[in-house]
Amino acid sequence: MKTPYIVLGALTLGLLVAPALAADNHQAKTDDDVCMLCNAKTQMHEACKWLEIGFDFRYRVYHENNRRLDKHNPAHDRTWQRFRPRLWATIKPMENVSINTRLMWESRYWHKPDSVDPNFTHHEALFDVLNLKVDKVAGLPLTITTGRQNIKLGDGWLVANGTPRDGSRTGFFDAIRGTWKAKEIDTTADVIFIKNHANSSWLHRPFDDQGIDLSEQDESGVIVYVSNKSLKDTTLDGYFIYKHDEAVMAAGNNSDIYTVGGRAETMLCEHVQARGELAYQWGQKNDVQISAIGFNGRMKYLFKDARSHSVHLDYEYRQGDSENDGAFDPLWGRHAQWSPLYNDSVSTLEEPIDYSPNYHRIGVGVRSKPLPKTQFGADYNILFSDRHPNSGRAGFTSDGDLRGQLGRAFVKYKINEHISTRLLGEVFFPGNYYDDSRNDVATFAQFQLIFNW
Repeated sequence: MKTPYIVLGALTLGLLVAPALAADNHQAKTDDDVCMLCNAKTQMHEACKWLEIGFDFRYRVYHENNRRLDKHNPAHDRTWQRFRPRLWATIKPMENVSINTRLMWESRYWHKPDSVDPNFTHHEALFDVLNLKVDKVAGLPLTITTGRQNIKLGDGWLVANGTPRDGSRTGFFDAIRGTWKAKEIDTTADVIFIKNHANSSWLHRPFDDQGIDLSEQDESGVIVYVSNKSLKDTTLDGYFIYKHDEAVMAAGNNSDIYTVGGRAETMLCEHVQARGELAYQWGQKNDVQISAIGFNGRMKYLFKDARSHSVHLDYEYRQGDSENDGAFDPLWGRHAQWSPLYNDSVSTLEEPIDYSPNYHRIGVGVRSKPLPKTQFGADYNILFSDRHPNSGRAGFTSDGDLRGQLGRAFVKYKINEHISTRLLGEVFFPGNYYDDSRNDVATFAQFQLIFNW
């Protein structure tokens, strides 16, 4: 069907024309001009000081080719659209108490592969935020949040997404989180209890419930995370994480994993910023003992010029399988951290789900703001295998060390405070880690439009 492409073309044309129209009308506006949408929201809040509301809408178009590194695979070529509106509200019945809710719904329209039937999938609507938050509990510097909430710790390397199977549709945790803020030593301590269920209807039944699985297993755990910022331009974090999995799908895991780690971020000098995170894991997954380490770091040079130029160097290591220990597990970090093409597609060739183990990743990149409302970025990553656990399996070589190379570039443009866009492209060149049956170049493209109020 051509209609979705016509809609996309009209949207793109509008995005190109809007800045020109804004420039033509610039002289007619003054600094006292107020956005009508913002004004309406302010007036509503003034009339009901106990209520805050908001809305956003995300539209995305994807095209992915040779995602299995094999152009003969029936599902190698995929093109689809995603539509996600969300409506949120915060109710404050009394001082230091808030009830936070957000209702979301996402639909998708599939152009390829042809095997998808029906082309339009409307999915279910659910609350991806539904919690009670109490500040200054008993007069102490303690905040307790109970219920469905979003949690991201550090850079989100190990804790960011509690619902990996539905992509970026949601990412919530069903949890109790206590946060203690010791201002006198500039330290924050979090204790978090997590109880996530694979099926989306556990806490409450979604509207038009379709029983969508949010993970391959029921997941629970405890996190203790301490962050200190008492040193100038420096953040020091330390944590302990326990994660328990009970499989509900064939691809799921039965595991008990313990992780200890630390993270540091600092300005080494006026222009150089560095961060690094190191973690050690032990326990068992599917009766395989785990003893593994992982590291994720970045060194960035900030030019601090008019266009905010910067360059960075990345290194990430995830220990792979061996005869004596299992692979490093990303815990609740299963999301497109540095590449939707690799993290969400290519990595699943090695595991039934996107754990992305067994690699050394070296990356370089650049960021800049060529125009006041425009951001540009480009990255190059090269990946090497840590071990050869897939030796003898179809699609893999026995001694290849080069997993592949990935290039990516993106452009973000903020039209105004309510509308922003992004165009992202990626290409992955497989290395000798894969055999000749998986040597086709994979590509990924995404267009995004976001409206928020």
